[in-house]
Amino acid sequence: MQLRPVQRAILTTILYSDIFSFPLTKDELWKFLISEKKISRSEFGSCLQNSSLLVHKEAFYCLKKRERIITQRKKNLPEVARKMKRAQRIAQILSRIPSVLFIGVSGGLAAGNVSKKDDIDFVVITKRNTLFATRFLLLIILQTMGVRRFRNQKEAADTICLNLLFDETAISWFENKQDIYIAREISQLFPLFERNNMYHKFLVANSWIKKFLPNTLDSKQHQLSHIKDSMLFSKIIINSFTELVFRFIQMRWMKRHQTNEIVTKHVLAFHPNDYRILTLAQLRLKMRQVGLLTKF
Repeated sequence: MQLRPVQRAILTTILYSDIFSFPLTKDELWKFLISEKKISRSEFGSCLQNSSLLVHKEAFYCLKKRERIITQRKKNLPEVARKMKRAQRIAQILSRIPSVLFIGVSGGLAAGNVSKKDDIDFVVITKRNTLFATRFLLLIILQTMGVRRFRNQKEAADTICLNLLFDETAISWFENKQDIYIAREISQLFPLFERNNMYHKFLVANSWIKKFLPNTLDSKQHQLSHIKDSMLFSKIIINSFTELVFRFIQMRWMKRHQTNEIVTKHVLAFHPNDYRILTLAQLRLKMRQVGLLTKF
């Protein structure tokens, strides 16, 4: 299939979202546009308006014969709004821990693609060398609130899953896995709270994503909440000794159940199923089916 670069970019982006049965608005399609080079907004708009490869219905774009995913997304909108409000309330409580520098929503909720049965994924950045002590406090608070997601829990609707935590020394997210999947995960991360301008630092450290998504960092920044530090709490609870103790205990426990999870002194990534590999394989297959070549 001979397509202009802008047509190729639009189709590739729609194919990627179709893996998750998720249609995109025009603004989302622009923000997540997969392209090696910057494309002008006017050229993008003109090509999108005249595209014969896509369906435009009720402000959403998707592949032809996939219109049902538009209906499903509209049906899920109230649930997305409800879960996001819940996430914001819980993040406000967790942010009282002074060693927490950033809290964001990842996964399906960040993308706006959830149903009632889904949990809420949190990404947390902590101060240097406080990762395990902070995680312990986070889990205690979540469990006290009755919203902690436990390992192998089957009924997990509305629970909070701390599936990715790292300290400020490791904010370049998986620098050895720079591809469209990780770029998309970073770009759709929805920030809830930051301290010490950490969200900006995180974006700067991961600016490589523009190699895949040249428009993503041009979007309007979110208005984030800020909480005043409790220095006494920090000194009493979180120090080098408590971090060492909690790291030793948690690592011993995690090693007993570890599969594909990443467990280091600075990064904890609890993804027993590697959706990255599966998603990239599905994208390659879809692109071959429509006659496109891929480097991803």
